[in-house]
Amino acid sequence: MLPTDSSAPAPVRGRPIQRLSAILANQIAAGEVVERPASVVKELVENSLDAGANRMEVWIEQGGKRLIRVVDNGHGMEEAQARLALERHATSKIASLEDLFCIRTLGFRGEALPSIASVAHFELESRIAEQVDGVRLVLRGGTLEQESRIVMPPGTRITVRNLFFNTPARLKFMSADNTEAQHVTELMQRLALAHPESGFKLWLNGRENLDIRAGTGEHGVGQRLATVFGDDFVSNCLELTSQQEHVAISGWVGLPTLSRSNARSIHLYVNGRWVRDKMILAAIREAYRDLLAHNRYPVLALFIQVPPETVDVNVHPAKQEVRFHQQNFVYSTVRRAVEAALATLGRRTYQTAESPVAPGLDRVDPAWADADPLLANLPPAVSQPVHWDRPRSTGASTPSGNRSGGYKVAEGGDWQPSLFRAAMTGEERPGEPVAPELLPPSTYLPDPPLGRALAQVHGTYILAQTATGIVWVDQHAAHERIVYETLKRAYAEKSLARQRLLLPEVLQLSQTEAEQLTSHLSELAELGVMVEPFGKQAFAVREIPNMLAGGSVRELVMDLLNDLEKQGESSGVAARMEQILSTMACHGSVRARKKLSQEEMDALLRQMETTNFSGQCSHGRPTYCAVSLAELEKLFGRR
Repeated sequence: MLPTDSSAPAPVRGRPIQRLSAILANQIAAGEVVERPASVVKELVENSLDAGANRMEVWIEQGGKRLIRVVDNGHGMEEAQARLALERHATSKIASLEDLFCIRTLGFRGEALPSIASVAHFELESRIAEQVDGVRLVLRGGTLEQESRIVMPPGTRITVRNLFFNTPARLKFMSADNTEAQHVTELMQRLALAHPESGFKLWLNGRENLDIRAGTGEHGVGQRLATVFGDDFVSNCLELTSQQEHVAISGWVGLPTLSRSNARSIHLYVNGRWVRDKMILAAIREAYRDLLAHNRYPVLALFIQVPPETVDVNVHPAKQEVRFHQQNFVYSTVRRAVEAALATLGRRTYQTAESPVAPGLDRVDPAWADADPLLANLPPAVSQPVHWDRPRSTGASTPSGNRSGGYKVAEGGDWQPSLFRAAMTGEERPGEPVAPELLPPSTYLPDPPLGRALAQVHGTYILAQTATGIVWVDQHAAHERIVYETLKRAYAEKSLARQRLLLPEVLQLSQTEAEQLTSHLSELAELGVMVEPFGKQAFAVREIPNMLAGGSVRELVMDLLNDLEKQGESSGVAARMEQILSTMACHGSVRARKKLSQEEMDALLRQMETTNFSGQCSHGRPTYCAVSLAELEKLFGRR
């Protein structure tokens, strides 16, 4: 005999079907609309915005459990309209089925006010400009208890006390006061970001917590961005604008180095409505895929405008999700727009307001646009002998202390970068490196964007002096980006040069590893890694890419095999290859603790200046940081 479950619901057989009371129906609706105090604030402030308000003040106490008050200067309501607004399914925003599928307002269902009033002590005060006084309605648990006239300025004031007083089961699920207050603060920030034409104030337990003034100018927008994302975001973001057919996209995207461990700093808006949309989030992450580690998220605010009839905003009780009629088109448009913005990033990395990036690093200098691409196995002495370009001009050699191979004066007086190449010229013979020819000091450009290397610190960081301060470079992260970009280009052009190993590397693998490697031999060959069976569960690695020579062959193959297995067939080809090329770049990069010569350090700096996205490695970490003279002088009390 099966045991009985005392928690199981009672059978309904024999119960008559009956109409729910209006109050109970509103309380059920409140369970969908009113999740927590922040949900109440959201509904009330959105109603204020729909009413044309450009100034809103919100007071909360005890995280909103004890008090929520929203005051606006909108057009208000006269008495009959105010009473009607407290009835379920009453709204001024839709009148037909066609209106429901062409929503142009933030609210539209007409459920918010009666639902909130059914689970709280509720007061509505409102006045239209044409009347000398306003109306005041007092409800308790959804029941009207008092109605009177009141002297007040035009607009609406709604007070919600003792939220969920009559539904204690809901009240016990509320978080601590500070947590609920934080949800309200974040909500106000999101609304302020989307509505720069309106001012927002928030008071927590009698103290002003937020004051964002109305303003659509640069200062007003900057204030909102700093309030929502922090002061550093303003100096570390790119403005985005894009128009594709009927989809307009605008906003601000943060530099990859300004990433977070979760998606809470990704703010998405569709027609002014803050939403959570997995499809748009996927498009954004795809655009950042090449610049961020898989467990990091960008910081950005993205505004998408589409014709109201092409998006359904009625798919979530709290109106936080939307459904586009052309999902694929919107996805590709968002992805391309963010990618295009990031493509202008050039070599920018994280900066503070007082420490701008080194000059010329926002994008490739036009004077260098026609320069030959630098090979990624530089600094050259890391894996093979150094080969230098011969200078075009002649002159007395500089003293050895002034060796600073890099920038030379071309004929006509124009500055251009010297291209360090590992490929040997016809004049050179293998194994005999050509020494750099030294030029007079006057023929060197004094101020390359990333400066001149001064020293290597702890075998890991390069210290360089620029015209405006100093630069610290993480040699491994910087070289990793250079190698990665070169690998990507070579792979795309099917020009990945291979080097045959003098003595093949033999790998003895487990049965599982052997089976996995066998299934990926052709993919490894496309990557320039030639592996052949060499007996039972043994394989011989005969060729690897030139730029990866000198490293551990076994570690390289096993890491690539791990990536191929982990990515699986479900990932797109581009996503798989970029992850694998990133792994290869890590193996082919200058390691930390690797001692570099003066020429090698300068060569690395010059390569960074002509490499896309060299401000961060392929995992999203910054490759360098700049410290201005102003910051140094402030640090030492000189200003």
